[in-house]
Amino acid sequence: TLPENNAALQESLDLVQELRDEAHFREFYTKQRAARKYNTRVILRRFKEGDLVLKRPMGRDKRGKMTAN
Repeated sequence: TLPENNAALQESLDLVQELRDEAHFREFYTKQRAARKYNTRVILRRFKEGDLVLKRPMGRDKRGKMTAN
């Protein structure tokens, strides 16, 4: 019947929102865990003004090795 169908649809919509929230939390937790694992391997470097630092050129050729000369 129509009222039962509407109630079932409303209940499934509520469940969809709960599933979305749960998936969002899982995604956030996974990204946070990956960032924590990555950051354990990062070496912290502190530079003072006047230190010599090797920098890559800003306008590097980004076409790749398969382009014409």
